[in-house]
Amino acid sequence: MTALSASTLATPANGNRSTTATASRIGHALPVGAAGFAWCSLALGLATIGVLSPAGAAIILPGTFFYGGIVQLLAGFFALAAGASFAAAFLTAYGAFWIGYSAIEVYVAPHIVDSIMSAPANAGLPKEAVAAQAGHTVAQSLGVFLIAWFVVTLIFTVVSLGTNIMTVTAFVLLDITIVALLVAYLGASAAGVPQSAGLHVAGYTEIVLAAVAFYIVLAELANETMGRAVFPLFALTRTMPAAEPSL
Repeated sequence: MTALSASTLATPANGNRSTTATASRIGHALPVGAAGFAWCSLALGLATIGVLSPAGAAIILPGTFFYGGIVQLLAGFFALAAGASFAAAFLTAYGAFWIGYSAIEVYVAPHIVDSIMSAPANAGLPKEAVAAQAGHTVAQSLGVFLIAWFVVTLIFTVVSLGTNIMTVTAFVLLDITIVALLVAYLGASAAGVPQSAGLHVAGYTEIVLAAVAFYIVLAELANETMGRAVFPLFALTRTMPAAEPSL
């Protein structure tokens, strides 16, 4: 979710021509991974606001695992090989996030529920009360999980101030999304039902985030193939030394 130009990926910090030739063959990794993030943000945002039923929302999991997770992770490693540290950092981070999200939905959350439901200490309790306890535990655990990701995202937000307005906007929207989800999950009812207001804010913000991320992908690809800035990203002033690779 940052504007990393093709020339950046092709230009090493030391200016060595042979390295430049090698890097240029890697291609432009950013839009490859960012497109996966944009897709996942749109799909999850639609699911969060209730366009899909809870059961039907599982249809997005193959996309979050393969496109948002595996593809974005691989794109991050290619960006790292090209010397684009910032792009590599956030592509690999959010690639891992989407793989983790898929694992939570498919395995971890059901495992937590099953463990609590089958615990000997809860054997004599009403089934409804135990189910509520399990749901509350899952919601609280998701909140703690997101706190750590909020810290990571804040770091990326600060670093993005050296890129362009569209990238900064994307990270700010991601910050808002995570905060809204934290409110929803940490403020869940005793039965483990997340706050609906927080979920709706998060869902609609994710949809806007997806639109911004898709625009960045469009701009990166179109500007590269057309050889001119058809879709502006509104670069911000930077004070990075000339010898350092820019983002």
